[in-house]
Amino acid sequence: TPDYIVDRNPIYHGTTYNEIDVVAPKYLLADTKNEIYIVITSGVYEGIIAFLVEHGFEAGRDFCCCPEYQDFYLLDEMRNYEKNVIVSCSDYHDNTMTRYSRAGGGIYNYHIGPNELSLLVKGSFRQLIQARDVIYAVEFVECKLYKFDKQFNVIDKFTLDEANFCGVDYDLKRDLIVLVNAKSDTVSLYKAADFSLVERVEFSEKNKRDKVTSQHHLNDVCIDGDYIYVSYFSHSGNWKKNIHDGGVSEFHIERMSEGSVKVVTDLWKPHSPKIINGELCYLDSMRGKFYTGNQTLSGEFHGFARGLAYDDRFYYIGQSEDMYMSKRFNISNNIMLNAGFYLFDLETKASRFYPMLDNMNIHDLMILKGEDDE
Repeated sequence: TPDYIVDRNPIYHGTTYNEIDVVAPKYLLADTKNEIYIVITSGVYEGIIAFLVEHGFEAGRDFCCCPEYQDFYLLDEMRNYEKNVIVSCSDYHDNTMTRYSRAGGGIYNYHIGPNELSLLVKGSFRQLIQARDVIYAVEFVECKLYKFDKQFNVIDKFTLDEANFCGVDYDLKRDLIVLVNAKSDTVSLYKAADFSLVERVEFSEKNKRDKVTSQHHLNDVCIDGDYIYVSYFSHSGNWKKNIHDGGVSEFHIERMSEGSVKVVTDLWKPHSPKIINGELCYLDSMRGKFYTGNQTLSGEFHGFARGLAYDDRFYYIGQSEDMYMSKRFNISNNIMLNAGFYLFDLETKASRFYPMLDNMNIHDLMILKGEDDE
């Protein structure tokens, strides 16, 4: 039973609640500090914490919040969280095309907090990455690699020598740009200085025999040290036969011709491999599943998951309108069709969804890094 209840409202001072005396805060300050422990049971706990700390009380040792407010704290944190999220959208602007949307494709800034969405660059963009103080992004329709400054002013455009490039990353150690092609299933290395081709390798012998159509559907890429990680729809090259043995494979950047090593298997149209906190993370897109290190299932979502970022506090998982919903009938109990992205807390699995209702396809997400973050 508490010794007394502290309330700052003078109307309650001198009264009792459940036979417990209600007193003013000054009574608390006059008590012997090392003989009391305070449990905060008010929703305005932040102001009470500030008051206690100001008067020499130490969190944990001298006071705590009622456990019920842990949920409220997380809700409050996520509801009031503020961050600029860069979103690449691969929608077409031609309304005769299947992937057309009212807003159209481009690179968007979604300022969560005030929840303001603004178009930075018009186009049909796939993967984008930051390389020191510039950003590279693949423009699918124009078949160009865009180079931007941090304000998304165009610095340069590099013409790609074939269509269907999708994934891009930057090797800081060697000053190389890595590009992945979803049709020819190739991985190409370019010098960042002049965009000259250094090397191009095919994912398998199937690509050499049949260059008309995609066999494996390589899509996104990330680099960690000497290794390149590529996601794809089918390791065997049979995704168009409805064999979805997708996964992630690894190339050594200095031994590309030796081929790749299979790292992750049994995924259904995966995307967005990223190294986060030293771990390989990725999305099993059709199943809406988010995996972190050691193939740990860390989150599940109700739509086509593509696009992954992390800001040292929350994860961001993109979601596109599901064009393949019939494939998920009798598998998913809720097929969500909105495009947008989730703000996701890994520990609690709590999330908030930020919709982009006039878009169709989210391909990638990015949190811009400043000089202090790199």
